[in-house]
Amino acid sequence: MTHQPPPRPAYELPASDTLGAAVDEALFATGDAYDRLGRVMAVVTAAGVRDVLAGHRPGTPFDAAKLELLEGEDGSLFPTGRYWTLAGAERTFTDDVGESEAGNALHDLSGWTAYLNDSTRDVWRPLCDERPDRDGRPTFALDLVRAASLTLGPTGPAAQDAAPGPMVEVMVSANERDRYPALVDPTDQRDGYVRPWFDLRTVRRIAADTQRDAARYGHGSIDTVHVLTGKVNRTRHAVVMVVSWMYLGGEKQQQAVDVLHPNADGRYAVGGHPWCWYVLSDDLTPLIPFRPDAR
Repeated sequence: MTHQPPPRPAYELPASDTLGAAVDEALFATGDAYDRLGRVMAVVTAAGVRDVLAGHRPGTPFDAAKLELLEGEDGSLFPTGRYWTLAGAERTFTDDVGESEAGNALHDLSGWTAYLNDSTRDVWRPLCDERPDRDGRPTFALDLVRAASLTLGPTGPAAQDAAPGPMVEVMVSANERDRYPALVDPTDQRDGYVRPWFDLRTVRRIAADTQRDAARYGHGSIDTVHVLTGKVNRTRHAVVMVVSWMYLGGEKQQQAVDVLHPNADGRYAVGGHPWCWYVLSDDLTPLIPFRPDAR
């Protein structure tokens, strides 16, 4: 049988650059939507804990700083009923409201925390401390104080597109443990968190620390920073990359590797706002939001 070539294409497609631009636009729009969804559900989770402990009476004093959440097989989080007070004391909903009321509260709260999943991980993961696994499941402690401070509405245009303000020297952290010197623009904050700019020497420290944590806790929960060096025409160059391992194999796999470009002063904005960097005072107290005159 002789194969006859078709006289024309079966269907027409937009030009490749037009299609590529549409894909990028759609992905960015989806990312913005998931970012807002994550922020809203994190705030709702903090409100849910308040309702449980305050008996649904807004304004009633209550004491809760962190909430234990387990990650299910589908990547979504659900509460166990365990929480910690501002002083660090461990308690449970059952201790406070009884077994029956606590069971109902967990059922209702799970409906909201289910939205804290792989799609919104960029929002909730920086708000969490990793805890020892329970029943073989990843376990986290959600910082309710930080969650409650998140913005509910759209965050507006990316701060990096705005005209930069004067920089100030600060010490920053994102995990209550590792601290780094940086420059920040006090006007460039989101929910009280800053966008620090690090020199290359500090970026190398961050790279070593993130790779250490990934080896210890697993690459699925830690973005790692990498600094590559090489020579081109006898000129040495450095390339800084951030790898979001959790994106590999998923619908965001094209965003798994981000190459950072230095500013005019040779500094890199590692992590930006999504990493929830905060400024430390001279006595290492978190300043959220950051006000230069409050140090």
